[in-house]
Amino acid sequence: MSTRLLSSAAPDRVAAVWDAEGLGILEGAVTGFASAADLLDGSAWANARREEIADRVVDVIAVRAWHVLPQLSHGRARRVARRCIAYSLAADTVRADGSGTARADCWTLTTHALELLTIREHFDAAAHRSRELLGVAPRGRLLAAWQMVDDALGALGTTRHEWVGADPATVAAAGRVLVDRMSRLLMAAALVAQSAAASAGDAELLVNAARRYAWNHLRRPAPEAATPTHVQRSADLVHAFLTPGSIP
Repeated sequence: MSTRLLSSAAPDRVAAVWDAEGLGILEGAVTGFASAADLLDGSAWANARREEIADRVVDVIAVRAWHVLPQLSHGRARRVARRCIAYSLAADTVRADGSGTARADCWTLTTHALELLTIREHFDAAAHRSRELLGVAPRGRLLAAWQMVDDALGALGTTRHEWVGADPATVAAAGRVLVDRMSRLLMAAALVAQSAAASAGDAELLVNAARRYAWNHLRRPAPEAATPTHVQRSADLVHAFLTPGSIP
């Protein structure tokens, strides 16, 4: 479905559409991106392009792993998880097809999710749900994906105090980093769980996807919140750029 005009709608409306239809929107974008790939072309250009396509494919696989879980199983994390996942659906759509509307929706969805993530109960519920889905360490190649999720969960705890109780308007400056991290943790943990329970015929593909997804999205520093000083410095940079002669 087209996302035209969503960016001008109320945050609840934007989030509701991405929650209900985001997987289909992303699948369509990735299908369009992948359809032009020549699987028989072994050139450097083709290999590089297929690598990016494969990254977008595992984004879809991770969302699917999340969506097959019963909504009620998320317990207290259900509401905040929906908002975080909606953000990542829009962000991944931008990566797949460059959608300007989806990019604008990302800002709306970031602030919408931060309304909850700055509240202790919601922040902790999302982190706990990721830990719950991750479960115990598996054996074999899936262990690498499990370890990356586990490490990212540990890192998240080191900056929790910067977000919980903070002013959403201030931390929104770097808020997409937290919203993205929470959503990736939830989906990566869901994909690890699905891979661990998969039949022999599906396991290899899912394990490869879980490893790639965690590698792409979770091997980063802990999400740090913006401060009022940072917000002001960003405003100063933009003002200087728009003022002729202000930047050397």
